[in-house]
This record gives sequence, structure tokens and C-alpha cells, in this order.
Amino acid sequence: MSTNPKIAIVLLSPVGLLFALPILLWAFSFTELLGQEKCSIGSISDVEYERILSRAGAQRWTVWPGLSNGVFWPSDNGFRGPTASFNSNLNNQLLSHVRELAGPEASIDRQLASGHAVMRSMGAEYVQTQEVPDVRRDRAGSHVRFTYYLPQVRFAPACVLCLIWWYTTIDVIFSHDPATDRYELQGVTVLHAGQKGTPDKERARNVPWGSCPKFR
Repeated sequence: MSTNPKIAIVLLSPVGLLFALPILLWAFSFTELLGQEKCSIGSISDVEYERILSRAGAQRWTVWPGLSNGVFWPSDNGFRGPTASFNSNLNNQLLSHVRELAGPEASIDRQLASGHAVMRSMGAEYVQTQEVPDVRRDRAGSHVRFTYYLPQVRFAPACVLCLIWWYTTIDVIFSHDPATDRYELQGVTVLHAGQKGTPDKERARNVPWGSCPKFR
């Protein structure tokens, strides 16, 4: 019994497209890296920023499989969730990457440039800046959040969850003392999209596409 090749192609093509779609979307996600690499941030010139970005991009974990293996979840582990220890260490991992890139006793401009470079090296897009008053009564300061949107499909070419919930949001957070106008790098917070809600990048945007972060 022989099989007509044309029939076989018709039957197999939807299956082939189904498997190819995640990989095509993964490849397309790299286009968000284009046109956003020239930055001067405070005292950090565009030439110096390019050096910082080059060092950030040299890290193996900035692309798959490193991005989904020990740094981020979800990945190509299917529907299995992360362990409790993984979740608790995630924000600290990214903060340590930013601080290591900035170097010891770095200026606040260099810390901001390093945070931006780490986010951009992963393909995250800078979308929003918010300054939120500190809720503690013993302080009159605030926190400045630089928010980035990272396509979850970057975590793995065959990430099923990444096709359902498109973005992860990442905040690079600085404290701000208005009395002295002093800023200090405080942390990095990752919030994965999921059943509780999917962030809307364009609705959240309050900076032009391709902007570089700055303290207002």
C-alpha cells in the first residue's frame, strides 16, 4: 500500500507549522534588540555604555538555554513550576549580575547603565518609569522603578506557556532620598505573566520606544 506524497504533505503541514511556530516567534523576539543600543545615561557616555552592554551580552545566561536554565522560569520544562528556592533566589541573582557589571563603588549613573545593559542583553524593552512614595512612616523617601518587558518566548524556543502569556515584567528599583537627592540601587523584581493577569505593554508605556532610562 503506497501513500500519495501530496496527501502526506497536506496532513503533515499543520503539524509542521505547529512545531515551527514557537521557534519562529523565538527568533522574531530578537528583533526587539534592534535600534535601542545607543544610550548615554547621566555621566555615562554612549561609548562607555556600549562597553557595558558588550560585557553584559557576553554572559552565557542571556540567551537560551542559559536564560531558561537557572536564571528564569518558565522554560522548556513544560508545565512544571519552579521550586521555592528558585523563586526566592531569582531576584537576588539578577541584582548580583547588575552589581557585578557595575563594579565596586560604582556611581549611580553606572549602576543604572548596568541595570539597563543587563535587561537589554536579555532582550527586555524599557517601557515605564514610576516613582512611588515609601509607605513606611519613618521615611520621607520614595522608590523609582524602571520597568522592562521581556518576551517569555525568549526563555526557550519550545516554551508552551510563553505562547499563552507573552511577557514577563522586570523592575530595576532604586531608592530616592529627596532631602539629599540621593539614589541607591535597591533590588530587581521579576513578575511572570500568568493566570492572574497578563501585562499590557502599550498601556503601561510612559516612555517613547527606544528610550534610555534616566532619573527625573
